[in-house]
Amino acid sequence: MKNIEIFLKENRIPYKKYESLAKYTTLRIGGYADFVVFPDEDSVLKLLEIIRHEGTAYYVIGGGSNLVVHDEGFKGVIINTKQMKRINLEGFTIRTSAGVMLPRLLAFVLKRKLSGIEGLIGIPGTVGGAIKGNAGSFGYEISDCLAEVEIITDKLETKILKKQDITFQYRSSNLVETWLIKSATFSLKEDDGEAFNRMKQFLQRKKQTQPLREYSAGCVFKNPEGQSAGYLIEKAGLKGFRVGDILISHLHANYFINVGKGKANDFLKLMDIVKEKVFKLFSIELVPEIKILEA
Repeated sequence: MKNIEIFLKENRIPYKKYESLAKYTTLRIGGYADFVVFPDEDSVLKLLEIIRHEGTAYYVIGGGSNLVVHDEGFKGVIINTKQMKRINLEGFTIRTSAGVMLPRLLAFVLKRKLSGIEGLIGIPGTVGGAIKGNAGSFGYEISDCLAEVEIITDKLETKILKKQDITFQYRSSNLVETWLIKSATFSLKEDDGEAFNRMKQFLQRKKQTQPLREYSAGCVFKNPEGQSAGYLIEKAGLKGFRVGDILISHLHANYFINVGKGKANDFLKLMDIVKEKVFKLFSIELVPEIKILEA
């Protein structure tokens, strides 16, 4: 990876070598990566070109809020999008880089008296990650007001995808895992005067029902159709069940909490235990909502 480091230095792209990935996830779990790189919008394509030319593995992360990184870490380059942070407003249309954190986007929208994404309050990830996973709550999904997405494909082609070109489903999309989302455009509407109150109410409900202050990766499993994963896990008697330092939250059973020096292996063991017991009792197979980064 010598040529990659030379490229990073020559282009003054911030990076860290042999860096722990635990600090880049909300779960605070994960081994080391060879490189963690922080490109901006102007340098990310060239970075991808040199990585692909070198034949090095890479993975893109944003806020790390829906991610479990293996204890063995990642052999390759982690591209962190936090320096991709531009926001531009024209009328009711917002164009935002993929690395913009959702709380910042919500504050930006609220200050300019716009509405349409209130249901994203309390979600700690980035725009790019939220689009790939079609994040949402309280009847809102980020795809609701999405107009288009700018991506870089695994063939290093930059493309604009209209919303109708993308298939969005509950907590998922058909955007390819190896594509990098560079930016997105949203069409919002004028605030009816109640956006702030809605966000305040949504956040209060989340604080009452979700362990927002704990180290977690958010909801571990998708809700089965017509069911709640958290309810099923609770009814299976698993609230408070623990493997190592990974604990099923007493507040919301679909959250696994790192209560100390949690390990990814323990997290994955706990997932298997939950899936097995829920299936045994209810004949329902839980599907992971979180992403798991292999070593």
